[in-house]
Amino acid sequence: MSSIPKIVNAPKKIGGAGPSKRRSPSTSLSLNAAERAELKKLTALLPSGPRSGDASKVVMQAATYIQQLAATVQARVKNGTLPAEMLQSLPPAFHSVRSTRIQKKRKSIEKKR
Repeated sequence: MSSIPKIVNAPKKIGGAGPSKRRSPSTSLSLNAAERAELKKLTALLPSGPRSGDASKVVMQAATYIQQLAATVQARVKNGTLPAEMLQSLPPAFHSVRSTRIQKKRKSIEKKR
């Protein structure tokens, strides 16, 4: 008897061997040497955590960190552990003017009730 190979009906693989994954386009820009050096310095200043090679993510992490630092300074001034002059060293965008406006709005809403 001669051996006859069995025919197996299996689905054909199309494309690659694994499941397809959609890849988002790279958001990294082509940076010159000076910009790469600045990005490296900025990355070194950020607190330890997951490091990203993407320039936009590094800048976003830095912005978030700056906001956290400004909020910490404001909270310590409010608690009295830092002098009020420390708020003047912050850029105008981080002054606590917004919080007083919110408090005034809340008070006016409570008066209307």
